[in-house]
Amino acid sequence: MAQDFERNFITNIGTTAQDIPDGSDFGSDNTIIGIHMANKTDNAITASCFMTMATNNTGNTGDLFTFTVTVAGGVFVLDGATKPAITLLKGFTYVFDQADASNSGHLLKFKTAAGGSVYTTGVTHTGTPGSAGAKTTIAVASDAPDSLYYYCNAHGDSMGNTIALTNAHYLIKDAPIPANSALQVLDGGAKLVVQNGDRLFFQSSTVTSLDVWVSRVDAIS
Repeated sequence: MAQDFERNFITNIGTTAQDIPDGSDFGSDNTIIGIHMANKTDNAITASCFMTMATNNTGNTGDLFTFTVTVAGGVFVLDGATKPAITLLKGFTYVFDQADASNSGHLLKFKTAAGGSVYTTGVTHTGTPGSAGAKTTIAVASDAPDSLYYYCNAHGDSMGNTIALTNAHYLIKDAPIPANSALQVLDGGAKLVVQNGDRLFFQSSTVTSLDVWVSRVDAIS
């Protein structure tokens, strides 16, 4: 029986979550056999590791927390998908990039439901849709409702769709790591199975403070 052993690593992780594999999903079923998180600073930090599943990723293969928005056929297109229902994680910030010229006159906003009231908690708008730098940002509160709706301020609900808000699947959250020390997330022979479309994220309480090494078995034949 042949086993394909692989490793992934990320350096200088900070307060913005970074994922393994970098900018993409796991492409097949894998068994994670080791997760090593190292604090390389002279001060104590806390670190988190969490998983998103294929159903959270909405087809975008780049930055999970940024959606590239265009308009086609009178509806919003997110990362190439026509007005998809999407899932966002509570406690994280998302950017809806509206710089593409097709966004002109189509400010993306949020409401509590189709036909509901405008939702503004944690929402900021930057620039003019269709111009360089234009974006809508939402910092999803940990106590946000379980669903929202994205829509066009000028043309209504028909341009958008539903948003499911859920909690991240944490393997460990805000774990303390002393200065110049490390933490083994999996120990005692424990293993973690990930499937096609999953992503593994890491985040630190301090900028450029955390290095991570992940060992996995990619395939068995």
